[in-house]
Amino acid sequence: MRAVSEVPAWLPDVAVCPEDGGPLQAAGPGVRCTTCGREYAEQDGVLVLLPDRLAHLREPPPEAHRHAEDRHVRWIEDELRWWNPWHEREAVHPHSPHAGLRGRARERGLFRHVRPHLPPHPVVAEMGAGTSRTVAGLLPPGRDGLRYVATDVSPPALRRGRSLLGPGVASIQCDAVTWPLRDGVADLVLVLGVLHHLSDWRAALERACRVVRPGGFLLLHEVVAKPRVLGRLRSRGYNDDWVSPHEGDVPAAALREVLERHGEVVRWTGEESPLRFALVRSLFHRGDRYHHLERSPALAATLNALDQAFGRTLGRAFASLGFHEATVVWRRPAG
Repeated sequence: MRAVSEVPAWLPDVAVCPEDGGPLQAAGPGVRCTTCGREYAEQDGVLVLLPDRLAHLREPPPEAHRHAEDRHVRWIEDELRWWNPWHEREAVHPHSPHAGLRGRARERGLFRHVRPHLPPHPVVAEMGAGTSRTVAGLLPPGRDGLRYVATDVSPPALRRGRSLLGPGVASIQCDAVTWPLRDGVADLVLVLGVLHHLSDWRAALERACRVVRPGGFLLLHEVVAKPRVLGRLRSRGYNDDWVSPHEGDVPAAALREVLERHGEVVRWTGEESPLRFALVRSLFHRGDRYHHLERSPALAATLNALDQAFGRTLGRAFASLGFHEATVVWRRPAG
């Protein structure tokens, strides 16, 4: 019996060949590039669109590839060794738009500002989607004929996301820096906490901007660089023991420069002051009490209010006490 593809019929109109950018067409349980003839298979509902130099990453990278000469390939391999086990054990439930540090902040700072402007049956593409918890809670794919494309380099993350989202979504294993989506195809692009994990965040962000259709939006939530608190007195960061291998900061000025070169920054807000970081680490990280934040709108609102008050007062006076994250609404010019 021939395998039935889970690739949505509309996906070839959105994605392209990762090797040469050629158009794709359905081919059995996967797709084929009409330009170069390469075929890309579907594995457990995930379409694998990896270029030749990353083809071995269809599964967790074997030991033989630990010392890859290509810096970009080696970077991805290192990140996958860290992220794949994380995604396998991570609790998967939708972020709430009313509670939680991520859900509430992203609803108030990002999603509510663009939701009314989306057309019927919008195409929404997410770079580095992970398990798609934000989309599942704030912009469910089953609503209004929304066509959602979750992309990530981690197959465990995408598989767990599919269990959360249900049928009808597209899941693609791919590289963010050479994102294999068509230019101008998405009504909304999401890049949420991704850029600081990448080997070339500028290239990935520019690619994301080009994928947005004229008049469409990009929502960005990113770690931005700032001086460390008491940085002269310590050699390590407080969270160095639980971040991924290449995690780093993205300079806010450079981030804004890339965005403004391609379109309009409609809204830019900061969050994650040292006060909120300290409160979350001391009250919720110890003992794994994050579920209290996810369930309590009042608790999340209180923390966010304290965060904003601290960042907008002491944070403006002392750079090390300012916000460590930025939430950005960006729009591509319509004409």
